[in-house]
Amino acid sequence: MHQNLCDKYGFDKVGREHRLAMIGLGQEDMALAQQLHTEVLVPNCDTIVDKFYDFLGSNRDMARFLAGPDIISRLKKKHVGYLLSLGLDYQSESYFENRLFIGAVHARIGLPLSYYLAAYRLLEELIIRQFPQSIQRQPQQFLELSAFVKKIASLDVTLAIEIYHHTKVEHLLDSVHDLLDEKQQLTSQVQSDDLTQLASRRYLLEVLTREQENANQGKEILCVAMADLDHFKQINDQQGHIVGDRVLKEVAQRILSSIRDEDTVGRYGGEEFLLILPHTPLEIALQIAERIRQHIARTAVHLRELSIPTTISIGVVQHQPGEDAVTLIRRADEAMYRAKQAGRNTVST
Repeated sequence: MHQNLCDKYGFDKVGREHRLAMIGLGQEDMALAQQLHTEVLVPNCDTIVDKFYDFLGSNRDMARFLAGPDIISRLKKKHVGYLLSLGLDYQSESYFENRLFIGAVHARIGLPLSYYLAAYRLLEELIIRQFPQSIQRQPQQFLELSAFVKKIASLDVTLAIEIYHHTKVEHLLDSVHDLLDEKQQLTSQVQSDDLTQLASRRYLLEVLTREQENANQGKEILCVAMADLDHFKQINDQQGHIVGDRVLKEVAQRILSSIRDEDTVGRYGGEEFLLILPHTPLEIALQIAERIRQHIARTAVHLRELSIPTTISIGVVQHQPGEDAVTLIRRADEAMYRAKQAGRNTVST
């Protein structure tokens, strides 16, 4: 169900009264609305509409909005209905609703607001030109009815501008949200490893640089662990890379489930994983690494008919004052190789 436009744009009874007061339309203008309808619009509606569209069709800029089969004839029919309701019951919600809807249609087709204003000026002029001689011969009546035409046209224009502005703002907000969503998707792609959905190497290095700066300023203790699957090349050679990828994904999830919320783990390369453990002394980091090792070694990776025993070797080091990322990662890598040399499926420093 579509939302009432008056409700959407704040034109309840108070809002409508405020807008009418701003234009200068009051109860005393109701008689002028009826006179305009009876003496000018009803007898001259077709003439006004024909002249209106003859002018628009002769204008190169406006004519491009009238291109298409039977579009002018269809617009003329709608415009007749619009003119025959112009000013009648202008205080009502239905009048405001109708005019807001017209503005929304023009905003949706992309009609420039400058064209809209120019068209209304033309319409005012065409209506006034059709005043009968009985009105034109009475200067006071002519001025009063002319002023009413301008006021009622101004009401319709302000309502169109209102919804035109809101529509454009809504479109801009939609565009901003689309851009933010796209940015989020791109950020996620940069930060995540496609296969394991853990942090990417690039993002790992960004996090490590930030944590090292804190550690070098004496704000925290930092440990890093390098983990490498044991005999992973044999899995790829014997079972194929598809199975190898599935093993990596399962191992990645086991590592992720074994660390804390403040820790960061990512795929450093191939079958290597890098763990960044902030606010963590070496003895706690070793406990986390051991928990990971046990979680992986305890249960084989089951892939349909395959059951693949998997173990991991982990090297853990604590950040030293003034140490850069390259040196810290190298020391973690050396500790991991010591774990390999100790027989694999172990944790080393």
